[in-house]
Amino acid sequence: MLAHWGESRSADNHAVPFLTSPDGVRLKYELEGSGPPLLLHLGAGGDSGLWQAAGYLEPLSKSYQCILFDHRGHGESDHPRGVEANCIDRYEDDVVALLDLLGITSTAFWGYSAGLSVGLKVAHDHPSRVRALIGSGGMSKTSPSEEAEFVARLVPELQEYGWEKMLARFTKRETEAVPEWMKERIRATDTEQFIDFLEAGIDSGWDEWEALPRVKAPTLVLTGELEDPDDETAAAVARMPDGRRVRQPRLAHINSFLRSDLALPLAMEFLAATQSE
Repeated sequence: MLAHWGESRSADNHAVPFLTSPDGVRLKYELEGSGPPLLLHLGAGGDSGLWQAAGYLEPLSKSYQCILFDHRGHGESDHPRGVEANCIDRYEDDVVALLDLLGITSTAFWGYSAGLSVGLKVAHDHPSRVRALIGSGGMSKTSPSEEAEFVARLVPELQEYGWEKMLARFTKRETEAVPEWMKERIRATDTEQFIDFLEAGIDSGWDEWEALPRVKAPTLVLTGELEDPDDETAAAVARMPDGRRVRQPRLAHINSFLRSDLALPLAMEFLAATQSE
């Protein structure tokens, strides 16, 4: 099935565009601003409105055409079930289908948390489609057995408690309070979808660490010091032809993203430099 455009109406009668993915999943996207394209992709929790809520959208849209994307299982997009429907190859296909639909041959890509993995996959498999890559989050090397053990521990917890125990662990690492509106956005996210994504990653055949040397796109990773205390991200970007990371002192995974006042100047400088190359 080819991707195609359609629209629905929001509560305020605003037209909301969507595409139908190659496997028939309906996905919401929106465009804000004008200029070179910049696709904004979230990770496990939240929806595309988080980019506005965290203070990114207004400054970015003054210089870029921001593509806000509710990836499958998030926000107003469909929530397909099963491992096959939630593997990283599907996430990658969705991004490529969206770029094709919009007639965009190459874009900058900013991924938060697991969204960085999607950006790396697209940049690796379709190098001409990603002009520059930004990631908010940490990177580390894990073996298949370590990944399987992690998923085996986390899945029963998610099934019994939803996001609560995971949220408690993440917020405990933060030196700044996580706002309630952020917690509510995470709680509103489909945990069953996340479980499917986790289980799909065990036998995906995609080794992100081994792929890093073949990701040619200039890459900037913004990492909270407290989410990556051993600075494994530095080792990861060192494997890339054109990668660098910036550590954000005294911040962990959530607030290193929410502090857009710190992240935006770094990202804007990076995007401007890659745009002029």
